[in-house]
Amino acid sequence: MQPRVPDKINHTLVNTLICPKLSERSKGNLHYQIWRNNDDASLGIAISKNESSGGFSAELVKIEDILQTVYALRKSGKAFHATALKGLFIGKSANNPCFLAAILVDQKVVHPHPNTQRLLEVSDDAEFWLERLNESLRTESSSVTVDKSKKIIDTKSLIDSPKQGRSETSKKEG
Repeated sequence: MQPRVPDKINHTLVNTLICPKLSERSKGNLHYQIWRNNDDASLGIAISKNESSGGFSAELVKIEDILQTVYALRKSGKAFHATALKGLFIGKSANNPCFLAAILVDQKVVHPHPNTQRLLEVSDDAEFWLERLNESLRTESSSVTVDKSKKIIDTKSLIDSPKQGRSETSKKEG
C-alpha cells in the first residue's frame, strides 16, 4: 500500500480521459485523470467520475506503484483478478481495483484473459506504458480537444486560462 500523502497537493492536472468499465453489464463510463508531480515530474492516476452508480476513492495512485504491482503479477505468470490491485489504494471501496483495471485496459497495460471472463493478463509491452504516456503528454496540443477515438480531453488550456472561474478539472493544486 502506498503511504498516505496529501492527495494532489503539489501536483498539476495534465489530462482527463474516459474509458469503459470492464463488465458488459455496467452502465456508463469512467473518467480518470493524469496528474504530474511538480517537484519530480512523476505521474499518477486518479479516478474522477463514475457516470453511473458505484462509489470509488478519488485518491492519486503513483504510476511507479502501479507498474511495480503489474511487474510482480507478470512475474507470477498467472492471469489475475482486478482485486490484485487492491493494495494500491488506501480507500476501501470495492470498486477501486476494478475501476483501476478498466483504466489499465484502456491504457493497454493489461488486457482481458482470452478464455476466462473476469481475469486479466499483463500486456506484452506494459513496460513501455510510462514512456508512451509521457510521449502522449508531450505531444498534446494546448487547445481543448475531445478525440472520441482516443477518449482524451486535453485540459492544459483550461489550466492556463480558465473561463468564468475555475472548474474542478481545471485546478492547479499546490
